[in-house]
Formats: sequence, C-alpha cells, structure tokens
Amino acid sequence: MAEDQSLRRPYLTLPGASGLPNVHEILSIMPEEHKHRFESSGEFIRRLAHRVAKWREGLPEDEEPVIFALMSNGDAVLVHTLGEDGHSSVVVEGSLNGTPCMLISHQSSFQILCYTRKIEEEKPARKIGFHVGGEEIQA
Repeated sequence: MAEDQSLRRPYLTLPGASGLPNVHEILSIMPEEHKHRFESSGEFIRRLAHRVAKWREGLPEDEEPVIFALMSNGDAVLVHTLGEDGHSSVVVEGSLNGTPCMLISHQSSFQILCYTRKIEEEKPARKIGFHVGGEEIQA
C-alpha cells in the first residue's frame, strides 16, 4: 500500500517557516533507543519553540507571536511558559481571564492556537518561555 505523504505534513505550518524535516528520514537513521524520545512531550515543546522562533524572525517589527492553550470547556489560557512534565505531559503557566493559572495536560489531548498580534507601544515585545530537560528556550 502506498503511503499518503499528505498525512506526513507537519501538524503546524507557519508563514516563512521552511525546510521542515522529513520524519521518515529522521526515524530511519535514529538509534532504536532514541526513537521514544522523539515522541516525548519534551521534543514536542522543543519543535514548537523552534517554530515560534523562526516564525518571529519573519514577522514585522510591530507584531509578536501569541500562544493559547485550549481547554476542553472552550476556555483559552494565554501561555507565558510551556514545559514538559514527565515523558508525555505538558505544563503551562499562563493566565485565564487575567488570573494567573497552571494547566497540566497529556500531550495527546493538548491543543494550542498560535497567532500574531500588534505589539502595544507602551509594552516591550513579550517572549514565550519553553522548558525542556532543564533548558530554557525563549521564543
């Protein structure tokens, strides 16, 4: 059965982000013990941080990326930081309706919305923090 390559497109494409790796090629040369790391929440967060950073590079100077974590009840948490919580969960520190909050979710049910907004003149551009394996990535 021929594989449908359209199913292998990245789950998120961003304007100006190109050269995304072919998952089949990566997995074919990856040692067996590293394949599960590729599936981890840490790798998901690392790839997201990279995509947001690349996306930011292509934005006009007066725009910035924004990430919302979508909850099952329809509420959206404005993401300040996003980190791994074990192998398969993510933890979000953010705000919900202006109130600080923390959201922990299994990565299989974690949904995000990324968009851009104009930077308010009286406020500096806001960076989003990503935490993976003890490393902090600002994007």
